[in-house]
Amino acid sequence: MLEPFRPGLHTTDPGERDYLRLSLSENSYGMSPRAERALRAEVTRTNRYPDSTAASLAASIAAHYSIDPRNIVVGNGIDELLLFTALGLIGPGGTGIVSAGTYPGHEAAVHAVRAECVRIPLADHRIDVGATCAAMRRAPRSVVYICNPHNPTGSLLTAEEIARLVAAAEDTEAVLVMDEAYMEFARPDFRDSAVPYVAGGAPVIVLRTFSKIYGLAGLRCGYAMAPSGYAEQLRKIKHVTVYNVNRFALAAAEASLADQDFVATVRDRTRAAHEHFLRRIAPLPWVHAVPSVTNFVLCRLPWEPTWVAEQLIRRDVLVRPCSDMGFRNHIRVGLGTETELDSVVDALAAVAAGRPIETAAARS
Repeated sequence: MLEPFRPGLHTTDPGERDYLRLSLSENSYGMSPRAERALRAEVTRTNRYPDSTAASLAASIAAHYSIDPRNIVVGNGIDELLLFTALGLIGPGGTGIVSAGTYPGHEAAVHAVRAECVRIPLADHRIDVGATCAAMRRAPRSVVYICNPHNPTGSLLTAEEIARLVAAAEDTEAVLVMDEAYMEFARPDFRDSAVPYVAGGAPVIVLRTFSKIYGLAGLRCGYAMAPSGYAEQLRKIKHVTVYNVNRFALAAAEASLADQDFVATVRDRTRAAHEHFLRRIAPLPWVHAVPSVTNFVLCRLPWEPTWVAEQLIRRDVLVRPCSDMGFRNHIRVGLGTETELDSVVDALAAVAAGRPIETAAARS
């Protein structure tokens, strides 16, 4: 029996209540104005099915990365593409290799196809490259899922570490699936990305999303970049779903990709918010922030994380307890605006001091 994948504690739509949502690493700055205009233009076309091939968006993505459009497969967010890789490349009886302390969607995809799942522990909040390469040698022709930048620690592999992983995949006939959902926050170039390996035909599939820095999480649109053979395998699986990405998502994604000035602004504001958050927690000796290159920070606290998250919920603040990912006494805090982060720090201080609950409604 498959266990349901749960993205975190109390992360469903809060409805009327005025919650501060920093539990899902969402973009607090919204979407590009170009994307908003594209969405409005699509309203009159909702009676028409979207392009099942996503050809226009795929061409724009290919141009952005200077690769062939045939190397692009568009999907309903990274989660769907993770499932496509498992269905198309692992299958029953195969092996998937994942990091033990990372985004649960990787392991969920492996279990969905009833394959063996090998979990590799992290080493000091980072992907253990040596142990992962050794696991590939023990399980040839496996599919290896790597989150880079890493979720929830925010660490980033170096170009040299990626090269080691690619070499091990080539030596063992494995396929490396690089989940780069947060890469745009880390680097605007491709220096520490696996994207350059795609055009060269290496056994590498890179997954990216429009949910994070582009601010389109509610529309669900992501894409895979893969050598032609692997891309064709993913397309065969995608044909089962046909119209898997709606026309609003396709239009907004293409418009967003064209607005790299907006992306740069979000990146800069997120970095400024990160520095602000670190300054605010500096006087609190019981909070330890793990260094991060993303739009979230993993924080170690002296309390059980689910209890902390529940206390914060009562103060109208949502964060992500990370005990289910193997991080005892850790929560993940999304880097919202500086004002939002002030509210988080104030709420944490109130929890530590045992002060009475003050909700957003009470404050207003």
